[in-house]
Amino acid sequence: MERRDLFKGALAAGLLSAPQLSAQTAPTTEVVIERAVSGRPHTGKVLALVTPHLDDGPFFAGGTVTKLLGEGYTGVFIRTSNDEKDSYDLTLGETVLANERDAQSFLQVSGLKQMFDLGYRNHRMDDLAHTEIRARLIFLFRLLRVDTVFSYDPWGHYEENPDHYTTAQAVEAACWMAGGHLDMPEHFAAGLKPHSVSEKYYFARGPQLVNRVVDIGPTFETKLACLRACRTMVTHMIKDLNASLVERKLQLPALSAADRDAINEYTKMALETSDRATGRRFGLDYAEAFHYIGPDRSMDEYIARHAVPL
Repeated sequence: MERRDLFKGALAAGLLSAPQLSAQTAPTTEVVIERAVSGRPHTGKVLALVTPHLDDGPFFAGGTVTKLLGEGYTGVFIRTSNDEKDSYDLTLGETVLANERDAQSFLQVSGLKQMFDLGYRNHRMDDLAHTEIRARLIFLFRLLRVDTVFSYDPWGHYEENPDHYTTAQAVEAACWMAGGHLDMPEHFAAGLKPHSVSEKYYFARGPQLVNRVVDIGPTFETKLACLRACRTMVTHMIKDLNASLVERKLQLPALSAADRDAINEYTKMALETSDRATGRRFGLDYAEAFHYIGPDRSMDEYIARHAVPL
């Protein structure tokens, strides 16, 4: 599976002048460095990692999710596809089962409390009605009272995987629509209430407007453990690499067996290469980069000046 470095979009400055964007969504070229904070200031808040594939979160956001869980968040994992295409030499059914077992291992290592599998067919999510995926996410965001979401950037460029951009677009819309009292009002008969997701960390494999970089030095080892839990997928990557090297009459002895030692070596190499490079650009040992969208603060000053007690 190809993993590309994140970098800033060349047109970011031009986007700043777009008059139709609210204060909540207006893009900015200013990069905020987010570091660990002491205590548990986020106690009571809920984050959701929403990705089509098991290894997406560990690769792109594992360090940040671990950081926020340590600061008090409760976290859940929502996987939209069944990952049936991500193994090297298993059948489709065997692949689904192997990745399902790996997902349970990832949940234990990561500290996320619960997993919801939507179960759509891998690499075929663009066949689906986006309204169906969006509706299921709206239900979960309301049920779980999700405050913060991690997912693929719905505006990421040059993304070839249909599961990625289909999931991303459904997440973006569901975050907003979950707060509407006329969107799926049947939910309220079941005791749910409107609840918008107010904070988003979006990652991408290609060009992206990066405005937040998170120091994951303190959580890098846990991120490694999370990716290593995705044994079936990482083994697939290793065997694909080995096969390509054989064609060039080369080999990497440390990866030749595709066993636990090879998985440890490969994940360390892959994450140290990507996360160290990101960190180096911002004076950090290891870092993850995101397009971050925070709560809408456009009315805060007016409220502070004019609001009175009931």
